[in-house]
Amino acid sequence: MPTTMEFVHELTEGLTHSDSRLWRTLLCLWTRPGRLTQEFVAGRRAAYLPPFRLFLVLSVTFFLVASLVPSGGVPIRLDDTGASTAATASGCDSIKFEGSSRLLDLNQRARHVCKEVVRDNGANLKRIALETMSKAMLIFLPLIAFLNSLLYWHPRYRYPEHLLFFAHLHAFYFSAALLALAATLAAHIWPALQGSAESVETLLGWAAFIYTIVAVRRVFAKSWAGAVFKTFALSVAYMIVFSLTLAGVYAYAMLQL
Repeated sequence: MPTTMEFVHELTEGLTHSDSRLWRTLLCLWTRPGRLTQEFVAGRRAAYLPPFRLFLVLSVTFFLVASLVPSGGVPIRLDDTGASTAATASGCDSIKFEGSSRLLDLNQRARHVCKEVVRDNGANLKRIALETMSKAMLIFLPLIAFLNSLLYWHPRYRYPEHLLFFAHLHAFYFSAALLALAATLAAHIWPALQGSAESVETLLGWAAFIYTIVAVRRVFAKSWAGAVFKTFALSVAYMIVFSLTLAGVYAYAMLQL
């Protein structure tokens, strides 16, 4: 049997070797939008990590790092008076929904959730939401790929091509989000970097939008005008579905408190 040090050496060599599929895949992912999807559709796959393994590795890493980011120290307020005092658990008792039935007592549930959020400033809610969101992405990904397939009737692309495209696209999103989280963590440790962290987040947000246009142009569209139009239509559908997914995740997380 190999020793522990031999396992560590093999892992280190696999990550740092210049011919590693990981680094080749990440380099292509970041510098050539849409090219990984083209390579897999064309059957040139041996040199790159499988798309769904790449998606899972980056998504799991993102949610793991996101769980380490502090929730923030801003006190939660329950009144609209503009007072600077933090909310107390007793303030949650004022929450009341009219028409709450005995079968589903929204008042009692809302007060309980409020007290739990106030107690730890939302840390437990965030933890459950992140755990749930990582699983919800496995439903969100094929759904948004299906909606994207509706935009392309001529020429017609097979559904697996759309699924591959969004696996690679989200791999880029997660890697960009990891950089944004790293900037946020750095700003939390060194407050002087707060301005730089915000600039990095803004830059990455614009980079993700431009990246999507270029990727759509390379894989699906035949012109830049078509790529911009399809990306805009996709962005609208994406935000609607993502907002519904996020609302469902937080609703589920609240039921778990």
